[in-house]
Amino acid sequence: MILNLVRLVCILLAASAASAGVTFTVTFDPRVRAEPATGRLVVMLVKEGAKIPRSSQPLDGPFWTDPQPMYGIDVKELKPNTAVMIDSTATSFPCSIDQLPEGQYRAQARLDVSRGNSNWKRDAGNLYSEVVAFTVGAEPSTVAIVLNKKTTGEKTPGRKGVELFTLESKLLSEFHGRPITLRAAVAFPVSYNPARSYAAVYEVPGYGGDHLVGFQRDRSSVIPGSADEVLAQATFWVNVDPESPNGHTLFADSANNGPWAKALTTELIPAIEARYRLVAKPEARLLRGHSSGGWSTLWLALNYPEVFGATWSSSPDPVDFRKFQVVDLYGQPNFYYDASGKEGDPAAELSSYSVKSGTKMTIRQENLMEEVIGPGNSSAQQWDSWFAVFGPRDEAGRPAALFDAVTGKIDPAIAEQYRAYDIGHLLRTSPDKYLPVFRERVRLIVGGEDNFSLDEAVTLLAADLEKLGGLPGPGYVRIVPGTDHGTVMTSDAGRRIPREMVEHLKGAGLVK
Repeated sequence: MILNLVRLVCILLAASAASAGVTFTVTFDPRVRAEPATGRLVVMLVKEGAKIPRSSQPLDGPFWTDPQPMYGIDVKELKPNTAVMIDSTATSFPCSIDQLPEGQYRAQARLDVSRGNSNWKRDAGNLYSEVVAFTVGAEPSTVAIVLNKKTTGEKTPGRKGVELFTLESKLLSEFHGRPITLRAAVAFPVSYNPARSYAAVYEVPGYGGDHLVGFQRDRSSVIPGSADEVLAQATFWVNVDPESPNGHTLFADSANNGPWAKALTTELIPAIEARYRLVAKPEARLLRGHSSGGWSTLWLALNYPEVFGATWSSSPDPVDFRKFQVVDLYGQPNFYYDASGKEGDPAAELSSYSVKSGTKMTIRQENLMEEVIGPGNSSAQQWDSWFAVFGPRDEAGRPAALFDAVTGKIDPAIAEQYRAYDIGHLLRTSPDKYLPVFRERVRLIVGGEDNFSLDEAVTLLAADLEKLGGLPGPGYVRIVPGTDHGTVMTSDAGRRIPREMVEHLKGAGLVK
């Protein structure tokens, strides 16, 4: 069924002459791996003229601004120098290989034998190829690709004043039946004084980010006299790693990922506070996060007020599932088309990502690309990571699909289970628990033109808060007109965050 729909979509989208198609034969060099390999083999293409950065290689995809063709198969015990073929039977996007339009292409392949998080380059031992140029024409052709390179794994960079902190989580290790390590980059205060104790800012990166961003920040490079300088002098800054084999964990306890919130709050933070000179009180623990990190920090602040004193969350993942991006999870039957859209019509597809210029990627496109990378919700990409956090396990023990990857049809029984993570729903059903936290501890901003339509969920949340009497302060929810997912941070609301953090610390007696 997937193959038939993919062929149909390709016919609808490809306004060019039909080709005779192409097949790929892929081998791997015994010099990069001597033993047989089992994993997911993915071939990614870039068509000449694609609207992507000129320096991009095919394996830099998926490309949101101009999605490019990609194909995947599972391989088992593949031996070195033994060819495996990727043809019309492969999981495909946007169309089967034999339906590729004529033209000039570049191809690159990878074999994921180890997936520890959302980025295949971070894991050691994954195989990949160089870029191969080829032409699709009127005659059938075969393109040979050799996997002759191997990832070495992510290396911790060096920066004075920043330390890597690791801890084997007993909770997560017991859940998964194998050792699971929690990681954080701990940045010392500038002019650190070992005789005093400090507050800490815990930052959760957005989707695709990890703790190593903490080694990129130079805390001494700030404007003298600014709030940033006060924070650099008065706080530790701790970047935590949210990654798992299912992608971003959102630091929420879940059926698929395990007790990530509990591990953070009862294992990692206490261990960090035991190692460094930190004030072990809620008011001395601040949260900061953007995008998926914005949702994570909002969730942690609302559900663990005994641990965290305040959060500054920006552009969060959907905070009200009546607008999961643009879809009403409970009121719509389909994730790819609204009530007025005609199923199968590409022009009617709901958008997952868009920019002012009109460029967009649809929810259907993004999900079909994830199916190529990892079928059965195993890609660790954005949608599959949400399935893993918010939903149950399926019969095979994998994250259950909220909707059908081909048709977009929503499973209402699965959708109902998402309510446990629907912040808007939790506020409406338990205002006595959540409203005080919003009023006292939550600072939330989002761009009014968010590229992922995340402002729509925040708008619903703000309306519910207003019905409950509003936020007299210091907490607030602000939708900043004229800004998007990223530029909201350059707005006045975004630039005020350091000053507000300093005001909080002064109010708590942690900064003079």
